[in-house]
Amino acid sequence: MHVRFWGTRGSIATPGKQTARYGGNTSCVEVRGGDGTLIVLDCGTGARGLGLHLAEIALPPRLHLFIGHTHWDHIQGFPFFVPAFMPGAELNVYAPLGFQRGLEEAMAGQMEYSYFPVKLRDLRSRIHFTELDEGFFRVGDVLIETQYLNHTAPTIAYRISSGGASIAYATDHEPFWNASAGRYQHPGDQRHIEFMRDVDLIIHDAQYTEEEYPAKKGWGHSTVEYATDVARAAGARRLALFHHDPGHDDATLDRMEALARDRVGRDLEVFAAAEGLEVDVRGGGANARAKTDVSALVRRPIAGGRVLLVTANVSEVATIQDVLDEEDLVLVPVPDAGSALARGADVMPDLAIIDAKLPDGDGATLVAQLRARVGRSMLPVVLLTDVADGVRGTLDGTGEADDVLAKPFSPPMLHARVRAWLARALAAEDRRQEPVLTSLAPLNSETLRSVPVFREMKRDELEALLAQAGERQFPPGHVLIAEGEIPEHVFVIISGRVRVIEAMPDAQTEVVLGELGPGEIVGELGILTERPRSATVVVLERTRCLALRRFHFLQALERSPALALGLAKLLARRLYDSDRRIARYAPDALTGLASRRAFLDLYRRIAASARRRKSGLFLVLLDVHHLNAINDRFGYAVGDDVLRAVADALMEATRATDLVARYGADEFVVLLQDAGSREGHLVTPRFGEKLSELVARRGLNVPIKCRVGTAYRELPPDSSDELLREADEDMRRRGVTLPA
Repeated sequence: MHVRFWGTRGSIATPGKQTARYGGNTSCVEVRGGDGTLIVLDCGTGARGLGLHLAEIALPPRLHLFIGHTHWDHIQGFPFFVPAFMPGAELNVYAPLGFQRGLEEAMAGQMEYSYFPVKLRDLRSRIHFTELDEGFFRVGDVLIETQYLNHTAPTIAYRISSGGASIAYATDHEPFWNASAGRYQHPGDQRHIEFMRDVDLIIHDAQYTEEEYPAKKGWGHSTVEYATDVARAAGARRLALFHHDPGHDDATLDRMEALARDRVGRDLEVFAAAEGLEVDVRGGGANARAKTDVSALVRRPIAGGRVLLVTANVSEVATIQDVLDEEDLVLVPVPDAGSALARGADVMPDLAIIDAKLPDGDGATLVAQLRARVGRSMLPVVLLTDVADGVRGTLDGTGEADDVLAKPFSPPMLHARVRAWLARALAAEDRRQEPVLTSLAPLNSETLRSVPVFREMKRDELEALLAQAGERQFPPGHVLIAEGEIPEHVFVIISGRVRVIEAMPDAQTEVVLGELGPGEIVGELGILTERPRSATVVVLERTRCLALRRFHFLQALERSPALALGLAKLLARRLYDSDRRIARYAPDALTGLASRRAFLDLYRRIAASARRRKSGLFLVLLDVHHLNAINDRFGYAVGDDVLRAVADALMEATRATDLVARYGADEFVVLLQDAGSREGHLVTPRFGEKLSELVARRGLNVPIKCRVGTAYRELPPDSSDELLREADEDMRRRGVTLPA
C-alpha cells in the first residue's frame, strides 16, 4: 500500500512558518490499496490539498472516505473537497454513529447556510453514507476492520489490509489507564494493542507529552510515550506520530520524535508524520483474514437497552442518568450489592456499571456474582474506581470487569464506552443465536427457567407449560402481531429480536415503542385486557419463540402463583419504563400541546415520511409579542391565560394531521403536512380570526399580539433547524403581527 499525509495536525489548523515542516492542516491521509482502491482517512483541512491533487490527475470512479468521528477537525475539509463537486464522482463516506445525530446529518450540519454557501444536497457527486459499528468489511480487495477508541465521542480505529500489508489508523484515543511497571494492564489497552497486532504501519494519536497530559486528561488524546509503548507491544514495524497539538511548533515535534526514538531503540521505526510525506507499506504477502466474524456494516440500535447502575453516590446516578437519557436507555439504579443481586434477575440488564466501593462490599467481587445471578457469563460490566490496584480485567470478559473507568469520570467518555459495550454485547448475542437457530436444540424446563418470568416456577409446572406450548421460528420482516387483531397467542422470545410499532394515522407515520429480545413476552396484554392488539410487532432478525394459546396461558396463570408473580414483575418494569418515557415526552403542562422535545422527535419521522411521499412541509413559527410585559403588568395568571388562548386558537385553526407544539416560553410552532406554500399561508389569517374570537369569548382584556414567520420545503430537511431558522428570519423580515 502507498500512504501520503495531507494533514497531520489535531484540534485546529495552525498554518504558519512555525509549522511549515510538519504542516498545519488537520487530519487527512491518503491510502492506495494494492488493487488501486483509494481510501481517505479523515477529512480535515488537509482534504482540500488532496482534492485539488485528485482533480489534476485521473480521478478514480469511487473514493472511500473513512471518518474516525465527526468532531470538526476531522470533517471540516469536506466542504472544500473538490471531488465532492464533480459530476460522475462517487464518494462513499463511512463513520461511527455519533451522539444524537446521524452521519449524514453531522456532515450536512457544517454546510448549512449559516456556516457555508453550498449545502450538502447541492453537491454534484454521488455521495453514500454508511454508519459503522465494530467488525469488518471489504472495499475492493481491501479488508477494513474497525474497533472503538477511548474518546469523548464514539470514535473508530481502522485496520486496513491489502496485498499482504497492513496499516492501523488510531486517532483520537486516550489511554484507558496509566502504565504499571511499564505495562498497560487495563483490558481496554489490551484490546487496543491486539487490534494493532503485527501491523506494518501504525498512524497513532501522539498529541501530548507525559508532562502535558495531566492537564489534558479526559480530552481524548494520547501521549507520545503511550503511542510508542503500545506500538512496540503490538509488534508493529513502523509508527507515525500523528494528530500534532496545535501548540507544538516544528522544533517541539523534532524533540518529541527524538524522545520516541530513544524510548524504543531499534525495536521500532518511529517518525513524526509530516504533510507531503509519502510511505510505501509492504508486508509479508499473506492474504489478510478478519480477526472477527462480525460485520461492521450492521447497525445495532441500542435504544431501549437496560443498564444496571450499582452505586450509593446520588450525584453519580444523576450524571449517568443524563448521559443515558440521550440514547433512550433505561437506567435502573440500586445502592448496593445486595440490591443488585436481588433485582438483577428481574431487570435482566444489557450492561452493568458498578462502583468499586459499595456500602456492603467490594464492587469487583460483585461482577461474577451478578453474572451468575442473571445467567449471562458475558454480561458487559464497567467498574468505576479510584484505584486500579487489585482490579483485574481480561479480554475474555469472564470473572472480571470488562472495563475500568477512573473517578471522577468524564461523562462524554462514559457515554462513548456505554455505546461501545452495548454494541459489542448485541454483536455477541448475534453470534450466539446463530447456532441455536440452525441446530434447533430442543426446549426443556431448564431453557424456560432462563426466562425471568418463568424463573421461580417448579419443574412440573414448567413441563406442563411446555407440553401445551408450540415452538415457532420467524424470519426477519415477519409480522408477529398485527395491530387491531384479536389476540390468540402469547409469544415468549427464546432468541432473536422484535420491534414494537404503533401507527399514527393522523401523522401518516409510525412510532417505534421499543425492541424486545430473549426472555421477553409479547402479546400478553391483549389477552389479559381482552382487547384487540394495540401495536404491531415485527421480527428484526430470525427469532425463535414459544407460543402459548390464550386458554393455556390463562390456565397456567391460575395454577402457578410463581408465574403470576413473575408476570407482575415484568409488567411493573415495563410500567416503570413507560412512566419515564411519558415524563420525557409529556405534553406541555400549561397548554396541553406537544412539548419541544416531542416536536423535535416527531419532526424527523414526519419529514422522512414527507420525503418518501414527495410531499412538502410548511412550518409556522409564532411568538407572543411582549409576553414579559403582560406578566409584569397583569400578573402571571393572566399571562398563562394568554398562552392558553394562543394554543387553543392554533388548534382550532389547524387540521388534525398537523403538529402543533409549544417550542419555548412564548414560542409556538405548527408543522403542516401535505401543504404547499399557498395552503400554508391560509393558516395565519385563520389563526388571527380564531384568536380574536377566543379573546372576546373569554373576556381577556389584554392586548395580545403575535409575530409570525413561515418556511416551506418540497423536500424537508432531516433536522427542523433549517426550517425554524428560515421561519425566524421571515418573522424578523416581515414583522407580521396577529390579530391585525
